Amino acid sequence: MDRLVVFELRGTLAHYRRPDTLGTHASYPFMPPTTLRGLIAAVLGLEYRADQDSLPPGARCALRLLRPVRAVTQQLSLHGKKWIGTGPNESFHRPTTIELIVEPHYRIYYSGPMADQLARSLERNQSRFHTYLGSAFCLTFPEWGAVKPTEPIPALAEQIVCASVVPSPAVGRLNLEAGRQYARVGGLLREHIGGRRFRGTLSVIYEVSGHAIGFEPAKPGTDAFWTFRQVPGEGTICLW
Repeated sequence: MDRLVVFELRGTLAHYRRPDTLGTHASYPFMPPTTLRGLIAAVLGLEYRADQDSLPPGARCALRLLRPVRAVTQQLSLHGKKWIGTGPNESFHRPTTIELIVEPHYRIYYSGPMADQLARSLERNQSRFHTYLGSAFCLTFPEWGAVKPTEPIPALAEQIVCASVVPSPAVGRLNLEAGRQYARVGGLLREHIGGRRFRGTLSVIYEVSGHAIGFEPAKPGTDAFWTFRQVPGEGTICLW
């Protein structure tokens, strides 16, 4: 039986900028996997690496929405980068439309190497580097939860009800329920390979208000990077 580190993240604002936006700064609705892994690495004090991801191989995470996704847009006066500016100073201030996630609240699950060290740091409210929800002006302070046992879901399971967000390749057929609002977000960077370089993209399915979603799981192939786990008091989550 494996063990899972559970903690929560919340804040007043969050901004997870989509890399395909420049003039306006659109945001993902919740923390992308690469951002979450970077936050965990910041708690552990792992240095940024140019040759691979900061977290060790075998580290997997899951994210559960504890509050409905709500976003607003507004204009801020942002300082332009030198490579995009003109003139002698090659920089500027301009009004920029930015999308902000309001009062986000997540439950995070972590499994893999350094789990014991992560649990000790979170329990003591310690973090080596600053932790924030996407952007440096969105500070957050991880809240300790627990270390819980976890068991794998049988590979031949015909139906799964998952409390966390799920990569769309893991879903064979979605079971729609009345009164639920399902959504898909695409273009998430899948894997950080070091030096601000990434490999692959993926899409994720979730319920906007944070309810669990039921589905028939897809048949796992050779590229199945996810695993379903049963957690006491939590239900089923998807680690990836």
